[in-house]
Amino acid sequence: MFNFTPEERKVTLFLLGLAFCGLVLNNLVKVNCRIESMVYPPMQLAKLNLNKVNLTELVETKCVSMELAQRILEYRNARKELSSLEELKEVKGIGEQRYGKLKELFFVE
Repeated sequence: MFNFTPEERKVTLFLLGLAFCGLVLNNLVKVNCRIESMVYPPMQLAKLNLNKVNLTELVETKCVSMELAQRILEYRNARKELSSLEELKEVKGIGEQRYGKLKELFFVE
């Protein structure tokens, strides 16, 4: 039928295998939302006001776990409102490195 050399057969099988893997991955992405969020991570385009943000919005941002989000909200609620982002350093679990990342995601108004 096809007169391929051994090298051509190997290349053809490799390309068919690669195409099959792509189809499988594409179908998994459509079926499972968790895989989709790993393959196509959501992008945050604007900074969030830390005085108005809720728990779900905090957890959806990168660098903030559920526990840390709860501590941030407890700290904010205890003070009624944050006056500056520098106050985040007083929350347990936020050091200089994490503060640098959070400073890019949030603002205080």
